[in-house]
Amino acid sequence: MLTLRLLPEEELDGDPAQCVELAVPRRGGDTITVTPLRLTPSDLVRLRTEADLALGEIRAEVLRAEATWRQLLGRWFEEGRAAVGSLTPDVALLTRVLEGLRTSL
Repeated sequence: MLTLRLLPEEELDGDPAQCVELAVPRRGGDTITVTPLRLTPSDLVRLRTEADLALGEIRAEVLRAEATWRQLLGRWFEEGRAAVGSLTPDVALLTRVLEGLRTSL
């Protein structure tokens, strides 16, 4: 889980504009390491905006893929239904099966 904190004045070494710390946990095998990143408030806003845009694009693509899948599934269902409806039973085969059953009993 990402954590965000506003740095106190005594921790602002270097660039005081970078007063926001974003802690990013990373998993490596059995261990979890936390990498702190220092950002400016405007960097944080830009990061949030870009993440929202990227997630919106991902959601739109997922919805398009789902709609396409549903259309294909509906088409396959109709094609399968039409194929089954057009089949006529093989009377000769059924007759042979019944005769084989009668002789085996």
